[in-house]
Amino acid sequence: MTDIIVVEGLSKSYGHVSVLRGVNLRVSTGEVYGLLGPNGAGKSTLLHLLLGFLYPDSGRIRIFGSADLEAQRRMIGYVPERQRYHNHCTPREYLTFLGRCDGMEIAHLRQRIDELLELTGLSTVANRYLRTFSKGMLQRFGIAQALLNDPDLLLIDEPTSGLDLDGQQELLTLLNNVRQRGHTVLICTHRLAEVEYLCDRVGILAHGNIALEVNVADVQQKIGGMIVQTGPLDLPLRQRLEMIGSEVQCEEQAVIISPHNPESQARVLQTLLEANVTIRALEPQVSRLAQIYTRTVRGEPVDNLLVENPPLPRVVLRETTPPLPTDEIDPLLKRLLRQNRNRSPDQKDSKQ
Repeated sequence: MTDIIVVEGLSKSYGHVSVLRGVNLRVSTGEVYGLLGPNGAGKSTLLHLLLGFLYPDSGRIRIFGSADLEAQRRMIGYVPERQRYHNHCTPREYLTFLGRCDGMEIAHLRQRIDELLELTGLSTVANRYLRTFSKGMLQRFGIAQALLNDPDLLLIDEPTSGLDLDGQQELLTLLNNVRQRGHTVLICTHRLAEVEYLCDRVGILAHGNIALEVNVADVQQKIGGMIVQTGPLDLPLRQRLEMIGSEVQCEEQAVIISPHNPESQARVLQTLLEANVTIRALEPQVSRLAQIYTRTVRGEPVDNLLVENPPLPRVVLRETTPPLPTDEIDPLLKRLLRQNRNRSPDQKDSKQ
């Protein structure tokens, strides 16, 4: 498979501030690659270097096999994080202007504009001025202009930044439709949901470098579950808990309820209460990619999260730990906590 983007040893500083430190990156034909990192990690800087808007201090960039980035720019569609357009134009006028500047034949251009307005859901507002558009509408228009000359490569910077939840979902659906058309896409974001929904691979940009790359499919898991962190669970008790339903799975010191439902949670907690087992924490299940990202950004090891069935981290509550959430399990959890407080240290963590 051909590499469309090749970055080797790329470094960039602003004065005394070093942003990128020897970045290496490859993106293959037809791949959707997510560049994940916190705000300020250098994601936008890397995009601007790929587009030739900035020059690196050191390192090499090749796009479509060429180091002449300006010559390759016509084959790249770019969606910036902050949209800036001539507000006194309509979408149809603006796209027509861009197409004519690019030398597109007028009949083909008109057909292409109609297709893109339909794809992005802007057909009904094609003759409204851009100054009347919401943030979400401008984001969708940004995708339309980036796709106008049917580029082989799309570079997208923080696509859902500033959008409400409905706007985020609409844009992710649109981008998913775009990826089905076979474009190679590099998305820069700090939102894990975008990466899990859209991307084939993800690179985590932290401390000036690509600290880790993973295949998204290898670390995806069902979320929407609940983890009950407990004291030690012996084998008979684990078997009894798992007989509650297929959504209940047990580790040595944790019970996972996924997908979560209040009935199963109540039965799990009642069983633990009857077995005299300590409840250490009750928390929502976090995706494995989220855990990998958090640890990588912090510089912590992630090897145990890259295996097929990673063990759950053991949670030890201390006196400074915030109160456990009780909104879904009250009064059962309150009973359990009262019992835990009234038990002697020798009784805690005992097995049935």
